[in-house]
Amino acid sequence: MLRRRPLAVLMSSAMILSAVTACNDTGTKTSEVTDTVAVPTVTATSAGPGTDRESGADVKDAEDGKLIIYGFNSEFTTLAEKYAGISEDDYEFVEVTDLDEYQEKLDAALADGEDAPDIFICDASFAKKYLMSDDTIPLKDIGITDEELDDMFDYYLQFGSCDGSVKGLAWAVAPCGVFYERELAEKYLGTSDPDELALYFSNWDAVKASSRKVSSASGSTVKLFAGFTETYDAYLAARSTGWEVNGKINYDAQATSYYDFAKSLCSSDLTFRAERWSASWKERMSDKTVVTYWGSLDFAKYQLALAPGEGMPVNSTTGDWGVTSAPVGYCDGGTYIMVSKHCDMKATAADIIRAVCVDEENLEEMIGNGEFVNNVKLMTQASEDDKFAFEWLGGQNPYAVLLDSCLKADASIATADDKLYNRMFLATVGAYSEGAFESVKDAKSAFEKSIEEERTS
Repeated sequence: MLRRRPLAVLMSSAMILSAVTACNDTGTKTSEVTDTVAVPTVTATSAGPGTDRESGADVKDAEDGKLIIYGFNSEFTTLAEKYAGISEDDYEFVEVTDLDEYQEKLDAALADGEDAPDIFICDASFAKKYLMSDDTIPLKDIGITDEELDDMFDYYLQFGSCDGSVKGLAWAVAPCGVFYERELAEKYLGTSDPDELALYFSNWDAVKASSRKVSSASGSTVKLFAGFTETYDAYLAARSTGWEVNGKINYDAQATSYYDFAKSLCSSDLTFRAERWSASWKERMSDKTVVTYWGSLDFAKYQLALAPGEGMPVNSTTGDWGVTSAPVGYCDGGTYIMVSKHCDMKATAADIIRAVCVDEENLEEMIGNGEFVNNVKLMTQASEDDKFAFEWLGGQNPYAVLLDSCLKADASIATADDKLYNRMFLATVGAYSEGAFESVKDAKSAFEKSIEEERTS
């Protein structure tokens, strides 16, 4: 590979936005749309893999040299070294840990072509921006066929696709459930059995009823969750349409109803008003005042600190937790590997991606190391294996609950700007819940204004 010159001057935010290329909205479901408002930039929904099977190209490396990999941590390169047999002599790794700075550096390299990556890694929070742009190429262009991906979860193939072609793969995935403290569930809901407890979360009316039950039975000293934001990802996952439809801001009925759902929790004093990721939210993870925290297996292990790893502080209540189903199947997060349009080592890139994301023996080893991998067959087998009855979950195998969630999850409505929409929407929901807006209409107007200001700033 030819050595590439130093990075060019960073692109402006306007250039970054204009570089995003919309994909055909062929995978979006239809439902009643309550309202739409024009937006200045159109970001269409990506479609899942097409019905026509795609065959991989017969590819070779254009030249000998080092592969260039961009990432925000060393997780992928560690896996590539282990499973693909590469060493630091085979690749150059550009690592930027701050996600905003990482995107700026990546954008500049992709735009200029100098020192551009052959392959690069994206967190799910900004992956769509690159999946939907012409800076990335379909995996079939490096020889990876649809047939090789048959055992992967539909959610992650949908998310990783544009115009019917898969452009990004995740090796580990993050289906979510409701993690609950058994002692509190038994005391205030009458059961700690995950199957029985699922009835208390079977739909959103049941969730509100369970919230009232816990608060009443404990004299308001214990709540079902620390704050209403715990439910946000799951609630919005039940939408049938995304944030943009035909170039306009779209309010799916499910999104609109979240305003009043959240306000009912706050007005009835059914939470501690502890926003997700705040200090007070985290403090209540071990003080036996909150019954549930919602998220993925990694969330439970690391943020809830039930099994954080050697040398890390462990939640004092570890072992007293279980997991049950949320009202809807949903996923939160994931890391995607993509191939840039500048890649001139396509055969090597394909070998590495296969080793990390496709090879079943390697994925089985990852499962043994505690990963929930992107393979339905292997995770189905793991869900039935007693060796995954974890002590830190009171002897429960969590994979059955999380497998079901992942199989039901739908990524067909995801857009490149979901992170922006979710951040601004959640802010207006919180303000509405606390009485800052007189009506949902006023809250929506504030949301639309914040989106416009963000896009034009």
